[in-house]
Amino acid sequence: MPDPASPPLPAPGPPAGPGREAIHLHALRLWAHVGVLERERELGQWFELSLSLWHDLGPAGRSDDLRDSLDYSLAIRALQEQARTIRCLTLEHYAERMMECLEQLYGPVTQRLILTKCAAPVPGFSGLVQVERWRHRAPAG
Repeated sequence: MPDPASPPLPAPGPPAGPGREAIHLHALRLWAHVGVLERERELGQWFELSLSLWHDLGPAGRSDDLRDSLDYSLAIRALQEQARTIRCLTLEHYAERMMECLEQLYGPVTQRLILTKCAAPVPGFSGLVQVERWRHRAPAG
């Protein structure tokens, strides 16, 4: 199980810039039926998600109107619902489905996610396994 006091996502780099801020969601715990082993898909297991969504937050900062931002509560609820129903083999595919879900909510916003399998069933291994995925990454520079 990951340390709840673990540091937030490392600085992502290129997508941010003048007038481009991000909403970060860290350590969303999800129970899902994902894994190469049949028992992982049958019984389910814990995953943890950290994600960033790049968006100009200036309009919401000035207006104090949620409609000018990205309502992260929608993402949390949609990803929780997806976790209850998904059945797949790989972290890569699960992450892809998450990005598709976020794109349905917010359109083609730059997104970065780190999906962690909290207890990989590998004998003698007690660490974490993660995949990092990006979508709509802005060019560097």
